[in-house]
Amino acid sequence: MELGPAAADRATLCFSRTQRPLCAGSGHAVPAADTLHHRAGGGRCGTEFAGPEAMDTLLADLRLGLRMLLKAPAFTAVSLLALALGIGANSVMFSVANTVLLRPLAYRDAVELVRVDTVQKDTGASIGNSPPDFYRVRDLNQSFSGVSALYRRPVNLTGAQEPQRVRAIVCSAELLSVLGVAPVLGRGFSREDERWGSHRVAILGDGLWHTRFGGDANVIGRAITVDGQPYTVVGVLPPGFSWIGNEAPLLLPMSFEPGDNLNSHNNYFMGVVGRLRRSVTEQQARLELTGIARQIADQFAESRGLTMDLQRLEDSMVGGVRRAVVVLLGAVGFVLLIACANLANLLLVRAAARRREIAIRAALGASRGRILRQLLTESVLLAALGGAAGLLLAFWATGALNSLGQEVLPRMRDVSVDGHVLAFTLLVSLFTGVLFGLLPALHGSSIDLRESLSETSPGAAGGRRRLTSALVVGEVALALMLLTGAGLLMKSMYRLLRVDAGFDAQGVLTAELSLPAQKYIDPQLLRAFSPAAVARAAVFYNEVIAGVRAVPGVNAVGAVSSLPLAGDTWGKHVVLHDRPLPASADDLPEIQYRLVAGDYFRALGIRVRGRAFTDADGLRAAPVAIVNRELARRYFKGQDPIGKEISVNPPRELVPLDTVPPDYRPQRATVVGIADDVRYGALDRAPGPLVYVPYAQGAEGYLSMFLTVRAESDPLALIGAVREQVRRTDPDQAIGTVSTFEARVSRALAQPRLQTGLLGLFAAMAVLLGAIGIYGVMAVAVVQRTEEMGIRMALGAIRRDVLVLVVRQGFALAAGGLVIGVAGALALTRVLQSLLFAVSATDPTVFGGIVGLLALVALVACYLPARSAARVDPMVALRHE
Repeated sequence: MELGPAAADRATLCFSRTQRPLCAGSGHAVPAADTLHHRAGGGRCGTEFAGPEAMDTLLADLRLGLRMLLKAPAFTAVSLLALALGIGANSVMFSVANTVLLRPLAYRDAVELVRVDTVQKDTGASIGNSPPDFYRVRDLNQSFSGVSALYRRPVNLTGAQEPQRVRAIVCSAELLSVLGVAPVLGRGFSREDERWGSHRVAILGDGLWHTRFGGDANVIGRAITVDGQPYTVVGVLPPGFSWIGNEAPLLLPMSFEPGDNLNSHNNYFMGVVGRLRRSVTEQQARLELTGIARQIADQFAESRGLTMDLQRLEDSMVGGVRRAVVVLLGAVGFVLLIACANLANLLLVRAAARRREIAIRAALGASRGRILRQLLTESVLLAALGGAAGLLLAFWATGALNSLGQEVLPRMRDVSVDGHVLAFTLLVSLFTGVLFGLLPALHGSSIDLRESLSETSPGAAGGRRRLTSALVVGEVALALMLLTGAGLLMKSMYRLLRVDAGFDAQGVLTAELSLPAQKYIDPQLLRAFSPAAVARAAVFYNEVIAGVRAVPGVNAVGAVSSLPLAGDTWGKHVVLHDRPLPASADDLPEIQYRLVAGDYFRALGIRVRGRAFTDADGLRAAPVAIVNRELARRYFKGQDPIGKEISVNPPRELVPLDTVPPDYRPQRATVVGIADDVRYGALDRAPGPLVYVPYAQGAEGYLSMFLTVRAESDPLALIGAVREQVRRTDPDQAIGTVSTFEARVSRALAQPRLQTGLLGLFAAMAVLLGAIGIYGVMAVAVVQRTEEMGIRMALGAIRRDVLVLVVRQGFALAAGGLVIGVAGALALTRVLQSLLFAVSATDPTVFGGIVGLLALVALVACYLPARSAARVDPMVALRHE
């Protein structure tokens, strides 16, 4: 039955006082006493009641909303999918940001913890700390309630079980107290444990305690063998303890033998962490550290040009990834906004289809507020269901993220869906439900009974079209900004992968070895700076290399002190003996230094002009060196460095006499080759000057090396042979991480790959949603204008005219979004500059390509409904209702 205008005007007056009518849209009966009030008040049902009746009203709204969603399964399914992806992606990224950026470090009052660094005044680069500098800070500072030094050292655990290599933390006595951590068994270290001769005590990590000692509660006092020396277990760390996200399997006290060169102002290798007093600001502590550094520089010439600075410990861990995480959070927020715009458009279309139903509800007494509440209830219910599906996606995705290592993001293994993520998802779901439901609800609840109950409603349709058009423009703009960012990162990643790194990683097996100093170093010779101090270690590496070289399927074997892409690990100053000395050692050219054994250059495919090292370049041979092309270009400027003499330690004239033995004379090495530049720091970092020296001639007490084995086929098939050769050479020697070099390179690229992949995924979702939005709006417009199209064609318009008309109108919306999107992208992509490699944040080819791609997508999205419009039969269209 159709209600005319008069009937509609009288609809709210047709109830008697004794009837119990149903409130339109709620499903519950109005008490008889309130019937007149219900009529006069315009049906404000559900707002006057309190207590159980209000809850009944809410439940009735939810039941009705659920029924309405079930009656439109296609709309509900598409909406839930979009919401699940949008909310789920936001939940995943928030769980990452919560763990990496927001969650405090797992130490007591972590906000008070700071990292202290020695810094070069001229460059601002942090270089670590030397032991004497730490002791001075520990003794003189007034800003810290505690300060501790630490560094990592690979050690071998031997005994009844298989030798095991672990990365121990060597620390001063205060580390656990500074971090606010207490052992679960035994005690921590004391100052007495730092004294040489009393230092052979150890604290076990929880993991090592369980894996090697079976969680034995009587482990305190037990003897263990570390690098061939007896140590006594004095404590066990609590479960989950780590040093800023890195496992801590074993703690050893920091102690130096009298005369040890490591305990000097020439070696900066330690980290220092302090706990600020609550009455002291960071600026006050910084000023005090600057004063202490000035005192040290005044007393020790080698410390001139250095100062000290601090930063929050948490910032030191996440500072390098903060911008990447924030960018991904913003990107996933854009995806959610686009999904909301799409759903708002769907709801507007659905509200148009329900116009007559809503008008009848209004005619039966439901106020605009009551209708608005019901429509918002449906959208919030839809968002809640989408949020629940998104949480399932987040649980799955965070589980996958946990498998990624620390090289991707700090604390990645701790990412989880916790209470904070659940609360965030709930808030996002409610916000989303209101955001995409409010405009359609306001529009759908604005009812003109005369127009709504008639055959057509041009005014409402016009307002709805303007609103849907604005949403489409916004979708396209957001999609372009997101896709432009993804395009820039993809181009950056492409160029990064195309960089000539200077080596061939394919088919190479790597294994880390670290020899115990007590077994392989002569301390007397080391204090005299004699290369013979490591003669036993050189013999060990030569025997291992020779044994592996004899294995079938091996093409070349070598060893190096630090692999490419592992960072700039060992810096020195080079002396060029073909020119006058500078006034200070600080003015000598800075270089990176690498020790090499065996056929390292051939194993990694590094080309050398001149000659590479041979087995003859041993301890008793004339010292030789190989420089890289960057050193030759920068410091020899067109001259051939082959045959020139260099030193990698400053001459006696530039060294304080009280820091070296009386007979100190750094050896001069003859340059015998020039190696191609290799990126040791990172792929996105240009190679700097570098000097290679044979291990036997220049180890300077360094005992850790990486074997590099080039295989004829599968390098992993050689793992057993490598382990056997190491065991045969030294049965007590453990072997460290064994991996293909390709896997190491892949891990070095894990973080840029992850951020590029995620941003690309979010951009693809945005483009898809934007295309659906354009298509949906145009498809609905075509249906609504079917009669108009029929009239145009009946009056002589051909199909091509109709096709062009529809495409032009749809593409005009996309063009508006493209213009706004380009302006927004030019502003927003600048935050990506620090994440890009060899690509400008305003790269015109990327911007042009993205605009062209989105324009093409928009044309296709407009063409499909336009083709349907062009196929309209005029006679059918003229009969269309």
